[in-house]
Amino acid sequence: MDARTSYAYAPATITNFFAAHHQRGESRDLTHDGATGGGYIVSRGVITKAVVRGDHFSSVDVTVDGNQNYRAGTTRAAVRLLLESIGRSAKVSLEQRMQVPVGYGFGASAAAALSAVFALADALNLNLSKEAVASFAHRAEIIQQTGLGTVSAAYDGVGAGVIFEAGAPGVARFRNVEVRGDVRIVTASLSPYVKSDLLSSESSIARINKLGAEALARVMADPTLECMASSGEQFAQDLGLMNPQVRELAELAKAAGALYASQNMVGQAMHAIVPRSGVEEVVRALASSRSRPRVDVLELGAKKAGVLADGETG
Repeated sequence: MDARTSYAYAPATITNFFAAHHQRGESRDLTHDGATGGGYIVSRGVITKAVVRGDHFSSVDVTVDGNQNYRAGTTRAAVRLLLESIGRSAKVSLEQRMQVPVGYGFGASAAAALSAVFALADALNLNLSKEAVASFAHRAEIIQQTGLGTVSAAYDGVGAGVIFEAGAPGVARFRNVEVRGDVRIVTASLSPYVKSDLLSSESSIARINKLGAEALARVMADPTLECMASSGEQFAQDLGLMNPQVRELAELAKAAGALYASQNMVGQAMHAIVPRSGVEEVVRALASSRSRPRVDVLELGAKKAGVLADGETG
């Protein structure tokens, strides 16, 4: 077939508490694997341009922010799962633009894989539901151990909320929380975190699940931004993964006027909920830290994941 080009966008997400729900073994059904927990779907994410050409064999080339040697393991896995499922061979070239830091707990791998499969499915003119397409990104995240339930929140969600029933897109159940007032999310990022070690540790998962279940119960009883943010603070504190530098950043943010501040799950980064009028002061305080973090200001996202018009910025 002739070359066809499609564009897609998927939002980044910040998780502030979670519990893992997954089976063991290579033959397990990933439909009900995933996570419950709370977090924020934000106003930036990943834009993917997919160029597809027919061929007698499949190949997947991925360029991330101009880097042709970027590993992009989750994106590649998601694309291969999609191609295998339809029994098609194609030469796939992906160009991805990351609007958030990668490896810091922004759900970047999920957004990259999700935008890739949406763009590819459109380029191939596949007649698949949004849930079916997103499921390839969900499976890839679990197989690659880069996440558990991020795709199930990001593929069709906006704003802030909780996944209260784990599973793949279309199986997981998501509930938005009430957001009062005009708030922003100010983040400070220090260094990447390899979460596969955490997700493969039985003792760590047991502790995460206990704390995550407690946090989810509180938010289901009081589905507000305030309850979700405070539950995230308590989850991070009790879990004990926050290093002194991240803790200092959270303290700086709150001293400067942030309503809540907590560690990204999971990353060496923190997010703060800040009234719009107080953003500049919080940014200034974080930028003054000796740890010299990358500071970003985000909004709660209102744009859903999906195919973009050619050249649309997302």
